[in-house]
Amino acid sequence: MEPETIDPDDFRDAQHRSWDSAAAGWREWSAFSEGAFRRVSERLVELAGVGPGSRVLDVAAGYGEPALTAALAAGPDGRVVATDISSEMLAFGRERAEEAGLGNVEFMQADASSLNFPHESLDAAVSRWGLIFEPAAEAAAERIRGFLKPGARMAISSWGEPGQVPFLAIPMRTTMERLGIPRPPAGTPGPLSRPTPEAIGGLLEGGGFSGVAVEREEVVLEFDSPERFTAYVRAIVAPVRAMIEQHAGADREAAWDAITRAASEAGGGAAPLRFSNAVLLASGTA
Repeated sequence: MEPETIDPDDFRDAQHRSWDSAAAGWREWSAFSEGAFRRVSERLVELAGVGPGSRVLDVAAGYGEPALTAALAAGPDGRVVATDISSEMLAFGRERAEEAGLGNVEFMQADASSLNFPHESLDAAVSRWGLIFEPAAEAAAERIRGFLKPGARMAISSWGEPGQVPFLAIPMRTTMERLGIPRPPAGTPGPLSRPTPEAIGGLLEGGGFSGVAVEREEVVLEFDSPERFTAYVRAIVAPVRAMIEQHAGADREAAWDAITRAASEAGGGAAPLRFSNAVLLASGTA
């Protein structure tokens, strides 16, 4: 499922810039996001079999999740390496680790395709909505499998079908329709690029993992108003920010206003605005 119509290096460079620009928004909304996403982090750590003393890799950890959750499970005798393409997101992750008093987390800037650890040196690997942004995701999964001890596990997550993920689908669809942006080529990495059990499970299978299983969770996001919904999307959803910045020109505020109206319509004009979003979690054994 790796796309052939994009240049992987150019794509990663764009991702680097995009997520650097979103880091301030993730900092602003971190408490809200973690309240909503905590269960996903916890379940990924469980599925990966992280326990006291575990050595864990978090791929595309962003601001440090599920790395910090894994660090708590691994305890003082364990070690977590949190990697990400964005230096700004990692800087916030370091702040969060320091505030939490977690000294067993190391932060490393690297994309998933260039990770390098000793063969069979790690006990677990995780990635929360991260590996799905890598252009050569199956190859990266295979690379990561080589770092894991035999029998060790990896757990990753993706969002579900667009119709099941309104918090992403509404702004993405509205932006593309308003600005005349064509759908990306099939297989282009992104937040909705692995929306089925076959797609997300196939990523691990393509990396050589065995016994792959996929389960579903729900993430509920509630906002006081459509305006707050748009503020959240504007702050943290880097792909939507990038589309509007690249294509809206002087009409950027009008584009964001269109998202607010679409969210209000989807919520039936009621307040608070409440969206339930499907998450898929895949796990497999090295």
